[in-house]
Amino acid sequence: MRKLFRLTPLAALLAGLAAPARAEPQATIADYMAMDVCVDAADAIIPNLVPGDAACARRRDLRPGETPPYELRNFLNPGGHCTEDGGTVAKLNRPVERGGQTRIVSSTLSLPVSPCGGARGRPGRPGEGGASIQWHDEGYGFIMGSYSPVALSVYQTPLCRDGSVSSRRFFRGWVIAPATVPAVGQGGFGVFESRLATGAASALPAACPTRYRRALTTWLVAPMRYTSDRELVSIVSSHFAQVSRDGLSPGATLQMEQTYWTREFGLSRWEKWAREDWVHPRSHRSAPDLARELRQRGRCGPAVGGTFDISSRTRFTDAPGHDDAYARAIVDPRSGRSQLWLMTLCEDYTNIRVRPAGKALPDASAIADPAYWRP
Repeated sequence: MRKLFRLTPLAALLAGLAAPARAEPQATIADYMAMDVCVDAADAIIPNLVPGDAACARRRDLRPGETPPYELRNFLNPGGHCTEDGGTVAKLNRPVERGGQTRIVSSTLSLPVSPCGGARGRPGRPGEGGASIQWHDEGYGFIMGSYSPVALSVYQTPLCRDGSVSSRRFFRGWVIAPATVPAVGQGGFGVFESRLATGAASALPAACPTRYRRALTTWLVAPMRYTSDRELVSIVSSHFAQVSRDGLSPGATLQMEQTYWTREFGLSRWEKWAREDWVHPRSHRSAPDLARELRQRGRCGPAVGGTFDISSRTRFTDAPGHDDAYARAIVDPRSGRSQLWLMTLCEDYTNIRVRPAGKALPDASAIADPAYWRP
């Protein structure tokens, strides 16, 4: 598998800093996958406290078997007339141990209809939802597979050749960022090979795929202000389904998914971006049209901003003059060619709510396929 990695300084987002500081000493990608909990001097979880609260003097990662005292939700109409915006989904990012192996299960379950939703909420059936399985090795953090009411998606990689019955066949299929978190203000990129399959992971043929597709992943560590007005150091990971022949740019890719990972909450935000000439295959709506609708709804604030070089052929920069949508430009510094990209979907999960005592954890059996936990 071809791999590329390069750290580059953030040009504008943190201008004026003499030298970037590491997100936290010895921070690893594992610290950005699971929710943190506030604990007392005896290391016991303190109910009704959330990381970031003034009274949360000590915190650590949630451990397997523990019940978090809070949950993450999205937003419906932030800043609207409703005093109680409970969102449409509840998310937990928690470690699950099976057979001595640990994975992070990021579950998202639909909530009952909220008075704030109106016609724009469009919630799913209560209790319906999806999830993803995440983990890391010595080099990278990654998503192994995902589940939704529509389909099961599994990412197989050339590591399958090391043992097709091992869960390593799903390692580095959808890469998030390096295992050692870069300094704040730094980023990088990698080209990774994977093969998408649908269905249960344990039902895959024993034989490894014979062909894989190359995809580009970029990452950046930067402060991000979320819809909740919380400002958190975040790993911003951008996954392009394709990559140019030289491995230095998105090439002909028309869409990108961008995820935000925080030490406090794990997976904290998800965005979908499209090039301005992309058209939705079913609704036939253009990217600018969908982007304007998203901005008007107000469920997400702006994406991380600034100008930064990912490679010698890829520069992310702001795109002024698009006040009705969230827009970015991807520029080739060599040729000067610029392409406009627009955010068409977004969920911000920093709408934090305390979980009632005794509330059961979501059933992870639908996504917790034993194949993901095999040593």
